[in-house]
Amino acid sequence: MKTILLTLSLLSPAMAHDATPDPLLFYKFTPRLLEQDDAGSKPRLKPQFGPPLQLSTPPLVNQSNQVGLRFTRIREAHRIEAPAQKVASYLPETEFTLSAWVTIDTPQQWGGIFSAVEDNGEKEAGLVLGYDEKRPFVGLSTKGADDGDGKMTYLKGESSYTVGKWHHLVATYDGSELTLYFDGKPAASTTEQSGSIHWPDDLQSIWLGGYRDSNENFPHEGRLGLFKLFDHCATASWVAKQYAAGEELAQSEIEGPVPTPPGMIVKPYLQWVRQNEATIMWETAHPCKGILHWGYGSDCDQRIVEEEARTIHEITLTGLEPEMLYYYYTETPTESSPILTDVSTFQTATKPGSPIAFTVFCDTQSNPHIVNQLAEAAWEYRPNFLIIGGDLVTTGKNKSHWTEHFFPNMDPIISRVPFYPVLGNHEQNAEYYYDYMHLPEPEYFYTFVQGDIQFFMIDSNKSLAPDSEQYQWLDEQLAASDSTWKIAVHHHPPHSSDDDYGNDWKRPIKEATNGDRNARQLTTLYDKHGVDIVWTGHIHSYERTWLLREGQPVEKDGTLYLITGGAGGGLERFGPYRPIFQRQIRTGHHFSYVTCFGGELDVKAYDLEGKLFDHFTLRKEGEK
Repeated sequence: MKTILLTLSLLSPAMAHDATPDPLLFYKFTPRLLEQDDAGSKPRLKPQFGPPLQLSTPPLVNQSNQVGLRFTRIREAHRIEAPAQKVASYLPETEFTLSAWVTIDTPQQWGGIFSAVEDNGEKEAGLVLGYDEKRPFVGLSTKGADDGDGKMTYLKGESSYTVGKWHHLVATYDGSELTLYFDGKPAASTTEQSGSIHWPDDLQSIWLGGYRDSNENFPHEGRLGLFKLFDHCATASWVAKQYAAGEELAQSEIEGPVPTPPGMIVKPYLQWVRQNEATIMWETAHPCKGILHWGYGSDCDQRIVEEEARTIHEITLTGLEPEMLYYYYTETPTESSPILTDVSTFQTATKPGSPIAFTVFCDTQSNPHIVNQLAEAAWEYRPNFLIIGGDLVTTGKNKSHWTEHFFPNMDPIISRVPFYPVLGNHEQNAEYYYDYMHLPEPEYFYTFVQGDIQFFMIDSNKSLAPDSEQYQWLDEQLAASDSTWKIAVHHHPPHSSDDDYGNDWKRPIKEATNGDRNARQLTTLYDKHGVDIVWTGHIHSYERTWLLREGQPVEKDGTLYLITGGAGGGLERFGPYRPIFQRQIRTGHHFSYVTCFGGELDVKAYDLEGKLFDHFTLRKEGEK
C-alpha cells in the first residue's frame, strides 16, 4: 500500500495562492532512500530537505507491506548529520510546524519523535514532539517564558493513540500560541509560551525517532513514515488536509507486535545469596518453564523446573549450607533444541566471625567497555559479593540499557557472585529495576549481614527527613545491630567537594552545599549509632573524607564517607578548593576492593589499569 502525502500551503487563507514555503527538514522513511555511510556500518536516510539522517540501527525488513520504516530494540534515536556549528541553521527562530506520520509499538513515559531539547533539572530549553504511555505531547521552551534557566511547557492531547496504528502528529507555534494536533484535529493549545524559541546553548545534535538530551535517551520503537519541520506556523485547515491526504494510511490494518524469536536476553545472574539460600535469575525472549541444574559438583546432578512459563526466570534454592561452593547452569526449552548456559559457581554467605571480601562499584551507567573491563578486574579478586551504589544504567525506563549494557558487561562477575544494589537517580524508579532484582520488600531499602559487617541499603532519591519511612527504619535497625562493622550505602553523598551540586565553587563558600542535603539528614543517625563507613556514588570520581562527626573531622569515633562513582559514567572533576572534610580525591574510572575479618577492615581502590591509588585500614580494639 502506498500513500501520497500532498504538500499544501501553510499560510493563512488570504495567502492561499502564495508559494508553499520549503521545509527546514523533510524526510521520507522508505527503503529506496536508504544508503550505507562511508564506514559501511550503519545506514543513512537521504533527505528531501536538510542533511542526511544517520540511523542508529537498520530498520526491520518489511514483511507486512506497510509503508515507512519500522524500528525495534534500538539503543538510540537517529541523528541528523549536521556539524555542531550548523545545527542552528536547521531550526526555526520563532514560528514552526512539526508534522509526522508514525506508529507506536512501545508506549513509554517519554517517547519521542523529534528532539532538539535539554530538560535536565532546572535547565529547560528547546523543542520535542513525542508521546507518553497513552497520549501524544509537545514540549516547548521560549524566551518569553524564561525564568532564568529556561522553562518547558508540556502540552498533551486528551485522545489516546492506538499501539500499532498509523497516527498523524502535528505541533504548531506562531510566537504566542502552541497547538497540538492529533489525527487532523486540534488536541490542545496554550499561550504559556511566547516569543522566540529558547534553544539549548550547547545543542550539538537534532534527533528523530526518540526523546534525547544530554542525560536521557528514549528511542522510538515503531514505524516512521514522513517527517517535516517548517519555520512557519500552519493553519488548522492545512493540518486537516494533510491528515485527509493520508487517511487511507490511518485506516489501514493495525500492525501486530514484532515477532520475537526464541533466545536468551539476559544470561543467568545471582541475587540475594544468604547462608541457606540463593536466587538465580535470567531472561528469555520467549515464555517457557526454565530449568535450573545445580549441585555440589560440576555435573549439577539436581534440577528444578519452574511451575509456570515466564520470560524473567527466578528460581530460589533453599536449605543450602553456609559458606559452601555450589555449581549451576540453566536450561531454556525451545521448540527445537534447548539453550544451555555454561556451568558457573556461587558461594553461600559467610557467617559472623568469618573473613569476607567484596568489591564496590557505583555508576556503571555508561561506557560499556569500561564497565566490562572493571567487572573482569574485580572478578580476579574472587570477592564474596558486589555492592553497587546506584545508577546501574543510564536510563532505567529503557529496557535496552539493562539488557544490552548493564547485564552483558557485568556478566563476568554477577554470574558468579551476587550483587546488592541501591537505586540511583538514573534508575528512575523504573519497574525494570524491580523486575530484575530479587531483594527483601520493599526492595528500595533493606539490610543484610555478611561476616562481621551489617549493610544498610537506602534509596536516597526519596525523602530522608526525620519523619520519613527510611529514616525511622534506619534508626531502629542501627540500634538493633550487633555487628562489629556498620556500613550504609546510598547513591547521593552527604559530603562532596565536586562542583556537581549547583557549581558551588562559583558562589560564596558560605552558600556551598558540598553534597546532597537530603542524604545529609542521615548523618545524625550515623553519628548517633557509630556507623563506620557511608558508601555513595552519583559523583563520577573518587573521594574519601576524614573521620567525621557533626560534619567536622575527628581523630577517632567518627564516620568515613566514601564516593566510589567511577565504574562507567562520564568522569567529573572537583571544585578548585579543599573543604575541611576532604582527605583523598581522584578523577578516573575505578572500583574498590574490601576485606574484613574481626576488628580489621581494609579498603583498596584500583584504577582502570589495575593500579592501586588509595589504601587505608580501619581497626577496632578488642575485636578478633
